[in-house]
Formats: sequence, structure tokens, C-alpha cells
Amino acid sequence: MASTTAAQALRTTSMARALNTALRDALAADERVLVFGEDVGRLGGVFRITDGLTDTFGDRRCFDTPVSEAGIAGLAIGLAMAGFRPVVEMQFDAFAYPAFEQIASHMAKMRNRTRGRVALPIVVRIPYGGGIGAVEHHSDSSEAYYAHTAGLKVVTPATAADAYSLLREAIEDPDPVIFLEPKRHYWTQEETELPARTEPFGTAAIRRPGTDATVVAYGPSVAVALAAAAEVAADGLGVEVLDLRTLVPLDDRTLTESVRRTGRCLVVHEAQGFAGVGAEIAALVQERCFDALRAPVLRVTGLDIPYPPPLLEGTHLPGVPRVVAGLRKLSGVAGRPLSRPAPPAPASRTFTLPDLGEGLSDAELLEWKVAVGDTVSDDQVVAEVETAKSVVALPSPFAGTVTALHCPAGEVVRVGAPLLSVAESEGGSGAVLTGYGTRAPERWATAHGHRVEDVEASEVRVPIQAAAEKYLRAHRETPAVTIWADVDATALLAERASSRVGLLALLARACLTGLAEFPEFNSRVDTDRQEVVRLPQVHLGFAAQTPKGLVVPVVRDADRLPLDALAAELRRLTDLARQDALTVGHRTGGTFTLNNYGVLDVDGATPILNHPQVAMLGVGRITDRPWAVDGRVEARKIVTLSLTFDHRVCDGGTAAGFLRHVVDAVGGGTAAEAGTAD
Repeated sequence: MASTTAAQALRTTSMARALNTALRDALAADERVLVFGEDVGRLGGVFRITDGLTDTFGDRRCFDTPVSEAGIAGLAIGLAMAGFRPVVEMQFDAFAYPAFEQIASHMAKMRNRTRGRVALPIVVRIPYGGGIGAVEHHSDSSEAYYAHTAGLKVVTPATAADAYSLLREAIEDPDPVIFLEPKRHYWTQEETELPARTEPFGTAAIRRPGTDATVVAYGPSVAVALAAAAEVAADGLGVEVLDLRTLVPLDDRTLTESVRRTGRCLVVHEAQGFAGVGAEIAALVQERCFDALRAPVLRVTGLDIPYPPPLLEGTHLPGVPRVVAGLRKLSGVAGRPLSRPAPPAPASRTFTLPDLGEGLSDAELLEWKVAVGDTVSDDQVVAEVETAKSVVALPSPFAGTVTALHCPAGEVVRVGAPLLSVAESEGGSGAVLTGYGTRAPERWATAHGHRVEDVEASEVRVPIQAAAEKYLRAHRETPAVTIWADVDATALLAERASSRVGLLALLARACLTGLAEFPEFNSRVDTDRQEVVRLPQVHLGFAAQTPKGLVVPVVRDADRLPLDALAAELRRLTDLARQDALTVGHRTGGTFTLNNYGVLDVDGATPILNHPQVAMLGVGRITDRPWAVDGRVEARKIVTLSLTFDHRVCDGGTAAGFLRHVVDAVGGGTAAEAGTAD
């Protein structure tokens, strides 16, 4: 049994690994092959497609470039003219547009311009398409631009085997190839042996045979077409799914033969419909198959709009329901309820937070889309998380019944931590995290040759913190900015020793005198009336670690307390918090927060404001660092102070003035190394 399992594991791979293996094999086979682009070297690319190549082949074969797409394309043209075979990566689809002049005016035309004397064996790899919940310029379907540019070959794989084979062929081709990689399928798991050689350029593949209609798709839309074909099978429709594989050259023979057999044609792609690749396919089918058509050619495409924000892309993209509706319209079959999967088997699988790419190590769970007891299907969106880059929809890699949610909304989750458990009804897809993968990606270097297994866990239910909704609202609605400064805390420590008052009280006093001078930060925003309301009293919140986690007690009327009384109240409320005995009046109503990150042994953070507060002062750990004192360098006690504030209440100059006040109170005006972060 163990040997059988091992053999099966060898056949399971992902598109990302197939692409990595193809690049690795091409570099090993031909010393003229070079791989370069932004962050493709030591980082391994934002999607880790080039992971480990620099370690294996050195930074003269796989290397990073400056952030200049036009420069990357121009460098590739020059190197190809000099006899090399460049393989360049554009990090995201829309990032390639600055390079379009080089691609269209020079890369595509060099062979024609030189009457065939100069070939340009260049591969331009472009992660493309939607479904990853990314911000502007990170999701686009740009295939029509390249397909319309004579002199370019345009390739887009839909399977891991094709990803390997087509990329190897592209690298060996004497002409420039635009290689479009469906990023939301990078981590889809398939049963494939590598290396694999599939059919060459200009050969389409029938992924599912049928007799009633042909669905023509490519790249990320092939999986959607196959799912839709499986659904309408319950209506008695036999749908043939044709994967074009290469747009240029186009396999018009296989296309027309399929449509002539079925008599109906539906074209599916993510790009907008107007002047898209689907329009060319529809025209070709109409010209060559008119006598065989039993219905007009239909298209299901993205909307004719710029790519929408993440929360709206589900409406924009051609999903299974839209394709099913198109097939029913094409075939004249009225819609009716479809059959549902059989009850789930008792075996349970756990979905862990996958590697989100771009070096991100954690994400905030914004919202669960399912609850315990719900039935989910393969690739159904079960949660939304927010990273430093974007909001990402997480599809389930398993089909079945949800048995556990392992973390509440509002919690920050590390990559690899369990999210939910599912009692599977089938084998599960192991599929798509909107491009980044629903499982932690395999590591391909020898030192990391093991595979991460699914985590088995029992159900754990934890109440959501009462403050979670406030944090979520603040994160979505507040234009928060953080500024910081490093300061010599020697004087602060000396005052603590002489006055026998804790550091927290001394820092609180600095904040309170600063709020008296800069009342903008002791206020709230009335969005209905578009006014900033300055508050008459300071109710000071402060972070306190307790056995149940972080609690923020509130010192009422803190601005009216002398230092000794302030220190005593801070101690009293801290003790009550640790006993879980704070009254409502000391748990709510704060107008400004002092957050001490130092107890967590970190230097600083960019926190979420405690809505409706508009500012928070952060204090990092105090560490020994070299510091310039009277023209000489000494080891001093240095602390980082940060101010996070709502930009609606003031500008950066006012914020810097408040922070400078606190800095001067702490260190006597010795701050240095300041910065800002959005």
C-alpha cells in the first residue's frame, strides 16, 4: 500500500511546478537560455514559478532586473539578437503594457524587418486572468492585443502537462512567444508525469467529447467550460469542450470539425467580448460551418468594462452559471434544478491557508462564506481574506460538508494554519486558490523535497471578540496612515528609576500633553455631516496583555489626573483586565489609544484604529542600538514610536508635530530616522 501511495504522489503535480520544471530542464539543456525579470531570482517570482533556479544555475542564468518592463523587453531583444534565448517574466498581466511598444514594434517585427535574417527566440511569460481578488493592474485578460500583433505566437495552457510541454516548445521556438499563464490555476493539482510532451503549437485538444454543442475555451476558462458541461449533462446535453491551447497559430481544422459534428458553438473567455478572441472564433465558425450550424454562435465573456474591484469580479467573470445558461439557450433546453452530489463520506480533510505569493506570510480573515453543516462543492468560495496586497477569495479544494471553522472572522492567520475542515463527498479538486493555490505550494529544491500534508483537526469554536466588528469597520472605512521615529529612551528610563512611576504612565503623560496641544487626535469623524468632532475629555485606552489575549482598558478623564494618580489607575485597570473584571465603562468609550508593542518583543506595527477613534500611538521594544551622541557613537537604549492616524482629521505636518511632541517628551529631542507608511 505504501508503494502504491508513493507512486500516486509522483503523478500528482501542479501547473506551477510544471512551469518550474520546464524552466529548470530548459536551463539545463541549453546554456543559451536565460531567465530574468522582476523578483525572479532569489525570491523565486511573486508566484514562485522560478523558485530555486538561481540557487541551481547561478545569478548569471536567472537574475533580477530593475522595475522597468520596457527595459526588460528591450534587454531580451538585444540578448536574442546576440544569440541567447531569453525567457522573461512580467509579474502581472497589466504590468506588461509599458513593454508593449518594444513587443509590438520590435520583437514582433524583427524577422520581417530583416527579411528573415534575424530571428528572436524570446518567451514573454505573463501571469494573466482574474479570479485572485487582486487590486487594479493585477487581473486582466490581454490575449487579444498579442493575438492581433502579427509576428507573435500566443500560447495559453490549461493543464499542467501542457504548461510543461508548451513552455519547452516556446523556449525552443525561433520566434517570439507570448506565454499566458492562468494564474488562478497555478496550484490546481493534476495527475501528470513530468517531463511531459503533449501536442505541438497549433493543435487544439478535445477535453470532453460530446455531440450536442461545442464549447470553445482556452486558459482559465477551460475548467469553467468543463464544469458547465458536467452540469448540463443532467439535462441530457452532451457537450464537447475544445481547449484551443494556442491562439496563434490557431487550430482552425479541429475547431471546425468539432462544430460541424455538434452543430452548435459557444465561445467562453474572461476578456471583454467586444473585439475579443471570441469574436474572431465566432466569425471563423460562421464562415466555415454555416451550413452545419443549427443555432447562432454565442459568446460568454467578461463584461465590456475595465476590470472591476475584487468584490465585483465574480459578476464580471464568466462563471459556470453563465456558461450553463448559454448552453441551455444554445440548445433550447429550459433550465431545471440540477442533481446534487450524494451525501458526503465521513472522511475529513482540512484546508489550510495557502502560500498567497508575493512574499506574503499571513492574511486577515475578513468573512466566512459558509458555516458548519453547509455543503460545499469543489472550488466554491468559502472565505475572503485580506493581505497587504489585496482581498482574495478562497475556494475550497474539497467537496462535502463543513465540519469545523478553525478561526473567527477578524483573525490574522499564518500561511499553513488550518482554516476549515470538510467531510468529503468525493476526492476533492485540490484546486484553485484564485491563482495562488488552495494548498501550501510544494517546495522543489532538494533541501525542501518533502510534501506538506493536510492537517487533521477536531472542531474548535471560539467566540469572536466583541471589538472585531469595530476593527473591521475601521479597516474598511478609515484612510489610516502611520508615521514613526526612533528615539533615545535613556532619559525616559532614568525618570522611571527616579520617580518610581512605570514607563506606561510616563508615555501616557506624553500623549496627554500632546493631545492638549494637538486636539485633532482626540476626536471622531461624523461621516453623515462630514465634520470632525473634537472631544472635550480624553478617555485613554491602553493595550494590556491578559490570559485571554489583548484587552484595551480605558482610563476615564485621563487628562485630569496627575501623574501618580494616572499611574495608579493604569495599574488598577491592568489588574482588573487580567481578572476579566473590567466594568463596561472601562472597556468602552476610549478616545485615544496607547499601544505598547514592546511587550510582544517587536519594534513596531501599522495597526488598525479602534473605531471610532482617529489616532493611536505605538511603542516598540527598547533595545540597545548604536546612536550618535555629541559626535561619537554609543550603545544607547532606543525605542520606536509610531503614530497611526485618520488622514481625514489632519495633514501629515500636524501628525508629525504631535509625534515630535511625544518624542521630545521621551528623549529630549534626540529622534532620528523617521518615515511614513500608508
